[in-house]
Amino acid sequence: GMGKTTLAKAVGNTTKEQKIFDEVIMVGVSQVVNIMSLQDQIADSLSLKLEEKSELGRAKRLSLRLKSENKILLILDDVWTKLDLRTIGIPFGDEHIGCKILITTRVERVCIAMECKQKVQLNVLNQKEGMDLFKKHARVGDDSTVLSDVAKRVLKKCNGLPLAL
Repeated sequence: GMGKTTLAKAVGNTTKEQKIFDEVIMVGVSQVVNIMSLQDQIADSLSLKLEEKSELGRAKRLSLRLKSENKILLILDDVWTKLDLRTIGIPFGDEHIGCKILITTRVERVCIAMECKQKVQLNVLNQKEGMDLFKKHARVGDDSTVLSDVAKRVLKKCNGLPLAL
């Protein structure tokens, strides 16, 4: 509800348009982590067929393919627990300095456990920001006092969450 996925998509699109990265891949992780599914999502984005049966074999092949990209941004969306990137086949750090990883999570301890270098915290909208967003999308003008009252009640119910608004 904070806009993490939307913001991550925008970062991916912008960096691709500005040619900061040769390849931008976004995969959904979710609460129940399925390594083979993550490997498949990444491989599909790279037009790579993973025929290996074991996670380890698939991870090795995937890692080699990712390393063949000069500059790549991998967005891991909706991460709930620490991921072992090597098990998935994602090179990081000195393994491939051209591979950058962006993680979205609602759990700060995931960032700590994964030793994220930078964190960007998204906060709820304050009352003015929420009202402006609501009025813009509901097409409510400042001159409509009845609708403004309704907008204030909706804003209060949504607790400043952009998606709810």
